[in-house]
Amino acid sequence: MSNRIKTPRRTKAMRPQYFSDPNMDQMHAMIVAMAAEISVLYDRFDTMERIMDAKGVVSRSDIEDWRPDEAAYEDRKDKRDDLIRRIFRSVHDARARLDDK
Repeated sequence: MSNRIKTPRRTKAMRPQYFSDPNMDQMHAMIVAMAAEISVLYDRFDTMERIMDAKGVVSRSDIEDWRPDEAAYEDRKDKRDDLIRRIFRSVHDARARLDDK
């Protein structure tokens, strides 16, 4: 594919550091990247399920051409928010414990 976007292998700018241990920042970045990929997969599965419900069969072009309506968009948004909450639950729980002290 000649129109594929090429991204640099390394960022030139310094990444922000949120934790005292830089390894924790790397782990955080990896978890966020994986969460984004999982979210995309959930959306793709949702697309296939909706097309199969409507047509009984699905092709690659059906998936690529399909656009969510408002209800599907809201459903995906809610599921994405739930995914983020589940992934970062331990961080939120730890923060809540600190706030309670």
